[in-house]
Amino acid sequence: MAILRRMVTYTDYRWEETEELTPEQLVKWKSEDEDLQEEVLDEVEFELARDKCLEDSEYPELIED
Repeated sequence: MAILRRMVTYTDYRWEETEELTPEQLVKWKSEDEDLQEEVLDEVEFELARDKCLEDSEYPELIED
């Protein structure tokens, strides 16, 4: 008996977005102060905005018993 086998690699790219930032969050983010930016990141939630899945596969190999 023989089968064909191939390895398939899936890569998923995700774009996640938050709701609109408040004016205070925007000021903190634009400050370029990492501690203030971390505060903003702690306050917001990211939601999936879109994604794209790429697929790549190798040429099949023959496997014989």
